[in-house]
Amino acid sequence: MVGVARLVVLSIIATIVVAACASSGVGGPAPAPLDQSVDDTLAASPAPAAAAPVATPDPTLYSKLRVFVASESTNSVWVLEGAKGQPYQLVGKIPVGTLPHQMGTSPDGRWVAVNNRMSSSTSIIDPIAMKEVARLAVGKQPHAITWSPDGKTLFVGHEKDMYIARFEAGTWRPLPPLMVGVPQHVMTIPRSHPNELWFTLTNTAEADVLRVYDLDTDKITRVKVGDVHDAYFTPDESEVWSSSSGFLDKPSDRMVIYDPNTKTVKTEIHLTGHYPFHTMKVNQDGVYFMADKSIMVISDHTMPGLMFIDWRERKIVGETKLGQQPFHTAYDPEGERLLTTTNVDGMVNVIDIRTHEILQKVPVPKAHGIGVVPIP
Repeated sequence: MVGVARLVVLSIIATIVVAACASSGVGGPAPAPLDQSVDDTLAASPAPAAAAPVATPDPTLYSKLRVFVASESTNSVWVLEGAKGQPYQLVGKIPVGTLPHQMGTSPDGRWVAVNNRMSSSTSIIDPIAMKEVARLAVGKQPHAITWSPDGKTLFVGHEKDMYIARFEAGTWRPLPPLMVGVPQHVMTIPRSHPNELWFTLTNTAEADVLRVYDLDTDKITRVKVGDVHDAYFTPDESEVWSSSSGFLDKPSDRMVIYDPNTKTVKTEIHLTGHYPFHTMKVNQDGVYFMADKSIMVISDHTMPGLMFIDWRERKIVGETKLGQQPFHTAYDPEGERLLTTTNVDGMVNVIDIRTHEILQKVPVPKAHGIGVVPIP
């Protein structure tokens, strides 16, 4: 009965939040029923009003963690489960679209979304039922994905389209898209500035390849910087860091650091001998994040592996060597473990956060995006 009560509490919390303000413009693509082909039509609809962010689920509420991993070569999302002190095991596979890539877990843990990069769609997964409940028609080559901090709006960006799609969580009703006029690669929305959507550009000759969309005013701020791959906030959200290049065969040790208030460059550093890629993002890589806000964990394509970085001191304080092409990481607070995907060897690597040692490797073919959801 306690587990049921906790589920009810989480459900009540999740239903009272509402989405961020909408911009004006033509509506985004509509969701397609699972028994029909994806519809390319556009439909305009007003967005809900803004509200306070959803509280992060308490780790004491779960008996096991359910892990969702995008398997690019099998066109499915693989599901792992692990309890505190126990190894992770494969418990299911969920068919989705072609080449599932980036994943986004809603901050309340109610939904897991995955961009099907080569089928112009985004799959919505119910993490409790472990099944796809909707497939949303989006633009060309969806890649960027994030949720609003209140958990009510899903954002999907595209590498080959000029807008960012938005959907209302639960109903999957399309909201008016953000007409940004350039293709996008990755996105992030910080909890501290829930009206600001930061995104990087790709497939463009334009300058200022890091930009910020204000969801309240519909204005875009250009950050004067070139060669940006991914952009992410430090754990306390006082700085933004960006990695460079993004091409697997063109490594770059350069990272640029910004003031998120003035949206200007503070400094540039070089992590010599490393190729920084991604870090854990709120509203994307699961519902839990490390308590130690002084350390930022960044995947490294040169070592290859993980770098544990003291971001205030701008230095690497620990490393874990992994297989080739490490991408995304999620966090298990009950077991004090990190879970990082490596794409070439097809693994989910389970890492002890204290010792930085690898505890387990779970095979998942062409593993890329990852997200975690608590199971009471």
